[in-house]
Amino acid sequence: MDAKQINSISEFLLQAGTEYLVFDLGRRIEPLESQTFLNIENGLHIPPFPRQKHAWFGIVFWNKRASNQHYIWFIKLPIDEQGLVVTATRNHFLQIIVDALGQSIADDTENAKSLPDNPYSFVPSQSQLAQFNAKVRQQLSLPLSSSYEQVLAYIKAPSVLDWQTLPLQGIADLAASLQQQTEVAKTIEEGFTSYAVSFQQSFMEMCESVSIPPTIERHFLDAVITQNDINIAALRGLSNGNEISQIGNLLRKLLTRDTSVRLDILSVVAARHFQQLNDELLHLFFEAVAKADDNENYNGELFIGFFSDLVQIPSLRTSVLSILRKPERSEQLSVCIGKLFTQKKGQ
Repeated sequence: MDAKQINSISEFLLQAGTEYLVFDLGRRIEPLESQTFLNIENGLHIPPFPRQKHAWFGIVFWNKRASNQHYIWFIKLPIDEQGLVVTATRNHFLQIIVDALGQSIADDTENAKSLPDNPYSFVPSQSQLAQFNAKVRQQLSLPLSSSYEQVLAYIKAPSVLDWQTLPLQGIADLAASLQQQTEVAKTIEEGFTSYAVSFQQSFMEMCESVSIPPTIERHFLDAVITQNDINIAALRGLSNGNEISQIGNLLRKLLTRDTSVRLDILSVVAARHFQQLNDELLHLFFEAVAKADDNENYNGELFIGFFSDLVQIPSLRTSVLSILRKPERSEQLSVCIGKLFTQKKGQ
């Protein structure tokens, strides 16, 4: 197999005789249509959820003729100023995998596990990996992990079983299956407050890329603001929520509280709640970022980082750019915007 004869990762996988699924791992875990992924990697379609100036993907592939084993590549590809994948880097990745694997992947998919070191592979966090595995199982109609039964037993009898023995994968599988498991969802709704706090945290975090029943979601809404602190796991768990107006009101409250002017909270809002950021919330968000920037003496770098990240999201680009022209803004935000322009001029 010659790299010059292959024009895309999609083509490589097809020519290698594999079937495959692609997931966007940028800001949440979402399946991508094959044609959409092909358009993205060819620089014809802007990635929907870029993060840190990269498009992030999880590719699951298998060769039925060889075995029933599934294999995964996690790759991140740089995007340019227009938000498109830099095709030269995609071509470089292609050259690396062709040089390493040749045609062997068609005959023995096992070799695909041993890609050489390259600048495009990444290792997901344990949390993201568990959620990804749960999504893959769901997409492929595969059996749930063996640890799912342990988690199921715990939610039915939390006083009997030790939550510390529960694998994260089982919790992710539980979260991903809630829409199809109405009785399980009802059990969680009724018993939520009796679960160990650490289990609640893990469960809420595992819900960030799935749609959960509103009855459970309300527990998350109640948990976000706990006295003077913010429950980050609950905030993450609401990122794919149904209670849109309530989540919007919650974000409005968070972004106007001095106790919320923290990098961890602002990062979750930008990374997980970007679709909630209408013009009003976007302005409140950048005001909070400017205040955090000033409080922590980031000298404009915090603001520039969040601005550069959010302006790459297709649905937000126009609104983010309008922040630069908005006359009603604090002195802190004006200073940060000035530093953004200074940086651009120096480049």
